[in-house]
Amino acid sequence: GVAGVAPKAVLYAVRVLDASGSGYVSDVAKGIIEAVNGPDNTPGTNDDADVISMSLGGPNSITLYNAVKYAYNYSITMVAAAGNEGASSPSCPACYSQVIAVGAIDANYNVPSWSNRNPDIVAPGVNILSTWPKNRYAYASGTSMACPHVSGVVALMQALRLASGKQKLSPDEVEMVLTTTAIDLGNEGYDEVYGSGLVNASAAVSLALS
Repeated sequence: GVAGVAPKAVLYAVRVLDASGSGYVSDVAKGIIEAVNGPDNTPGTNDDADVISMSLGGPNSITLYNAVKYAYNYSITMVAAAGNEGASSPSCPACYSQVIAVGAIDANYNVPSWSNRNPDIVAPGVNILSTWPKNRYAYASGTSMACPHVSGVVALMQALRLASGKQKLSPDEVEMVLTTTAIDLGNEGYDEVYGSGLVNASAAVSLALS
């Protein structure tokens, strides 16, 4: 099996794509709103999602951006895959400033050619062992594998803050913690290949609790 980054986090599974991984941007937008509203269908209550992890990407859309702003206004952190097209910028929703865009690296800290450039941060995304349909495990590659590493760190940060009696961080504070504590790779400081660097769970949690 595999160990999760935030093993005791409660997950909401909101399906927005079909079995082949295709779907409509409008469905992704509806999924974001559903996660914000939570099971009681009321935003701003305790059962709302604290972090929305989106291992998907597509074109820019006003409908999608409005959903992203809706989540951001309720202080929900959004993390999304940067995309696998080898493009100069992340696909959407990772393309929006309110969303943390995650690129991929391999075991040698190299960014594969297919990982879209100018992410906010990078995480392991090549040959990642994960759960798979029909009760199986499998290795897979893509920024969709990198994205949950960062989402899990965000969940861990927020959960430990709550456990210590602190308020949750805002999306901007979360991004600041992640990018400040990231392990700088490539050119010094932010660069188009690695963004701010490799996500660092231990350092991020330490700063979040300080």
